[in-house]
Formats: sequence, structure tokens, C-alpha cells
Amino acid sequence: MQRKISLFIIASFIIGLAILHTGCSGGDAMEYDDGDVKVNFNIDDPNLQERLGKDDGYAFAIFYGADIHGSLETCG
Repeated sequence: MQRKISLFIIASFIIGLAILHTGCSGGDAMEYDDGDVKVNFNIDDPNLQERLGKDDGYAFAIFYGADIHGSLETCG
């Protein structure tokens, strides 16, 4: 009886490893997506031109870092 239990435990372990190794995916596994997607805008698109409006030649950007601790007086 003890030998049957040991054989059952070993067989269950081997079957479990086989299931984990093969997984649920078949041969058609999807490619890994790292999330790095190239984004392109067509600036000549009429819909985008309408939303942006006429270019006045000015540009403005705000740069902010999350690693700023304390006073901003020492930043220049």
C-alpha cells in the first residue's frame, strides 16, 4: 500500500511538471510584447491640422522629474 502511494505521488509530480512545462499554449505562441511602440503622427492630416490650429512659431515644454526632493532654489 505504501509503495502504491509513493508511486502515485511521484507520478502526480511528473504529470504536474509536464503540465507546467508545456503550459496551455500550443505551437502558436504569441510573440513577446515589450510595450515599446513607435508612435507616428501625420502632421499633414486635415483632421489633426484642424485640432492643432495655425502654427504661430512658439513652442513651450514643461520638464518635471519625480526625483526632486526639497526646495527648488538650488536648481539654478
